[in-house]
Amino acid sequence: MRRQAWVARLAGVAGTVTGVLWRALPSLLGVGLVAYGAWLAWRPAGFLAAGVLLLADQVADRLPRRGRGLS
Repeated sequence: MRRQAWVARLAGVAGTVTGVLWRALPSLLGVGLVAYGAWLAWRPAGFLAAGVLLLADQVADRLPRRGRGLS
């Protein structure tokens, strides 16, 4: 019985992680493509673009969601 509970808990965690990664995938792909495009123009620009975009994502994630139509 303990093994079944452990397997069920592990499956729940795996499902949660998969869901979070699935929702974050488009954003991460966009950041990667913009950074790669900037890197093609000038190598340091790729790193700067990736850092700025990830920082902007973190700041936007911490802003209050009032007025955006989200609850």
